[in-house]
Amino acid sequence: MEESLDDSDQVVADDSDTPWFQDPTRSKPFTLFKTLDFVEECYCTALFPWSEQSLGALWYGEKDKELQDGPWIQMISDWSGALAIGTLDSLLVIPLSASRPRKGLSVSVPKQEQNTPVMAVGWALPFEAPLEPLIVFSAGSIIYILNPVKGEIVGHLRGHGGPITSIVIHPTHPYLFCTTSRDFTTRIYDLTLSPQQGPDNPCWPPSKVSSLGGAPHGLQASEPEGMGVGRCVSVLCGGPSGGHEAAVLSAAFHPTHPLIATCGLDRAVKIWNFSASPSNGLAREDKPLFSSSRIHKARVISVSWLSTDTLITHSAPALMRRRGRKDDIYYEDGTMTIFRWIGFDRFFPAGQEIGRVLRGCSSDYHESSSFTLISTSSLPQQTRHVHVTQTFTGDYILALSLPDSVRLYNVANFHPRVIAPDPPERDPPERDIESEFKNVRLDDEEEEEDQPITTFFGKSPEPQRWEVLVPGAQGSVQASVLGFGGQLLVTLGKRRVCIWREMLR
Repeated sequence: MEESLDDSDQVVADDSDTPWFQDPTRSKPFTLFKTLDFVEECYCTALFPWSEQSLGALWYGEKDKELQDGPWIQMISDWSGALAIGTLDSLLVIPLSASRPRKGLSVSVPKQEQNTPVMAVGWALPFEAPLEPLIVFSAGSIIYILNPVKGEIVGHLRGHGGPITSIVIHPTHPYLFCTTSRDFTTRIYDLTLSPQQGPDNPCWPPSKVSSLGGAPHGLQASEPEGMGVGRCVSVLCGGPSGGHEAAVLSAAFHPTHPLIATCGLDRAVKIWNFSASPSNGLAREDKPLFSSSRIHKARVISVSWLSTDTLITHSAPALMRRRGRKDDIYYEDGTMTIFRWIGFDRFFPAGQEIGRVLRGCSSDYHESSSFTLISTSSLPQQTRHVHVTQTFTGDYILALSLPDSVRLYNVANFHPRVIAPDPPERDPPERDIESEFKNVRLDDEEEEEDQPITTFFGKSPEPQRWEVLVPGAQGSVQASVLGFGGQLLVTLGKRRVCIWREMLR
């Protein structure tokens, strides 16, 4: 498939125009300008994430002098707006740049993984060749690395013992990426290294040889890790010692510190310290610096960092029971929660070097109380996907995908959660205990009638939102992503991808 944006379709920022996410009077921020139809069902998508301004933040500016004169700008021009779309048995790459038209690329997974959908995808940049972006995608439990410039798979990696649920690229070191899996673990990979061809596991006393525990224990198996590029450098293990006790669904790298946040089916949000040093061999961590299952009532589907110590998470609807009755159940709305991790300054005190080993106490990695809820909002039960992106102005935009539309929120507009007021101070009435006991009957089975709840304490009012209706969706919208600093929106349907651009005044 060959698609490109002509000159009239280019997304151009207008400095004189207020961005739509800062203008409450803007009712329609986006206009549809391209629709792509596919034969196969689509499962995931990822937009090329970098721009000309990204170079200063990548690798802490180490590549500025090498790339700032023109090569970086040309690479951005070639790949801006490029889409990677996962389908059944294959990955589609659709470049939309008009500066150097390219044909669409379709790459099939190997035969042993056929009839397996590509469920996770992300864009990466190798440190040695930053002008050749890579695409990391997964089919089942296998990771594939695609070079879209050469049109070939340059690496495949194994290690997980269950299907991979998400792929996340480090925001400032894009040669690092992590994968979460239904095997309860999270694995961190380095694209500057080659796969390990033999186990590099620690020994378990009294044995003096490397353990061959494999994926269930967060280790490497006896078979080669893979071929090409990429190596697992750290494993965040699952299990009752402090890790996730169910499938891990999402993760997010901290932009400036060696931290990664994970969330999963066990309702827990965890924050881990990780090491990506190849000289230390495979790092295995089973005790996070923070863990809590009290932020949400149901599985936590996504997590993102908003600042140094502030995160945003969202959960699925929770199955609840009224007054303990087994036959009276209902679904409570999922929640979008912003919270602050209070323990950040304890592990990373200002002005001091970060220790080589960071270890909390039992109250940190089992059920921590070192957090403060800032905002908690209800989500529609039809929510299918949530995506958070940062704009050029520093604002964070949340795209909430519903079956037929996408709701957009500026996170800065979220309201603090409503705290229940203290009850008024009153003198307790005098009670006649003797008369109350006289009226007690053992066969009295009267139950209090359920009173309607008029005020939901602990939750925030709904913030201002913008809504984009997807034409002809018929309940098929699966996900949505924002790009170009909030100027481009992509909605993913079962067999249709719609591309929207900002409607400038």
